[in-house]
Amino acid sequence: MFKLVKVSGNSMSPTLEDGDYILIKKPRSLRPGFIYVVNHIDLGLIVKRLEAIENQSAVFSGDNPASLSDTLLGKVDVRRITGCAVLAVTPKGIKRLKRI
Repeated sequence: MFKLVKVSGNSMSPTLEDGDYILIKKPRSLRPGFIYVVNHIDLGLIVKRLEAIENQSAVFSGDNPASLSDTLLGKVDVRRITGCAVLAVTPKGIKRLKRI
């Protein structure tokens, strides 16, 4: 099942901009380099790129160098990951989101 999520903020710029929408699906596996939606314990729903998985914890970062560092975000329990972003709906059209 797919869900549509609105991006808020510029932490994923230039890949995703404030007001863009992403189509997410429940991940079957977690792969570094892909974009995920996370229900962060302190920040609520956030959209970030997976950097690494260590045991049952994930490390995330934003694409924008000015976004919160992975140190400030802290490690996230993988059970808090709600979806993997597959498509972005932007004012310029629809684009497939790829791993970097």
